[in-house]
Order: sequence, then structure tokens, then C-alpha cells
Amino acid sequence: MSMTGEEVGYADAMRQVQRSLQRRLKTLQDEYDGAPAEKQVELRARMAEVRHIIQVVESLRR
Repeated sequence: MSMTGEEVGYADAMRQVQRSLQRRLKTLQDEYDGAPAEKQVELRARMAEVRHIIQVVESLRR
């Protein structure tokens, strides 16, 4: 089955969003390593938010 131009564009945009979110999560994880305990609490919350957004984006692909 062939995809329309619109479907191809949508799929490409979704991949770009996912890559961006994965990079953000990696950056937060790198920052988490070696951070003081109080900063780790904040970073854990931010990583949880990014993971949740990744799940939402993945659900849009189905």
C-alpha cells in the first residue's frame, strides 16, 4: 500500500518529534549523572514528563 504525500509528511514529522524527545531525554539523563541529590529529584520529574510525552506521541502514530 502506497502512502500519500500527506501521510509521508506526517510520518516524517512524527519521526522528527520522536528523535527530538529522545535527544532531550538523553540530555536529561546525562545531566542526572553526577548531579547533586536535590537536582536529581527535579531531573527525575523532568525525565518522567518527557517519557510521558514520548508515549503520547507514539500513541498518535497508531
